[in-house]
Amino acid sequence: MKAGAALLAALLAAGAVAAEPRPALKDVSAVRMNNYGAPSRLFEAREQVAAIVDELNALRAKRWKKGDTKLKCYATVVLMAGTVRLAMFRVGPQYVVERPLEKGDSSYSLAVTEADRPQIAKLLTEVPAGRKCD
Repeated sequence: MKAGAALLAALLAAGAVAAEPRPALKDVSAVRMNNYGAPSRLFEAREQVAAIVDELNALRAKRWKKGDTKLKCYATVVLMAGTVRLAMFRVGPQYVVERPLEKGDSSYSLAVTEADRPQIAKLLTEVPAGRKCD
């Protein structure tokens, strides 16, 4: 009985964390992006960085699921302050996954559509194409 109650409490706690909005991203000065298996490109233009950060902040305001969603093909988006990594996202056609920067931290996943990430999709067309995904 105690094990069942503990499991229920853990599930409720996990649900409460997922219901909280993700904290806003700030102090971002550059964004490094790459398509799956391709070289990356660094974006430092204020307008481009602001557009990406605004888009990710809008996504972070939604209800994320705690845990990793495995993506077969994805683009990586790394937000940076100078040379320091602030956040890392994997962006796929149906999901965005925020990956932890520190070991032991949690990943978070969010189901998305193309309309949820137009700026990121546009900028990804400016980086080298990724290897073909089956």
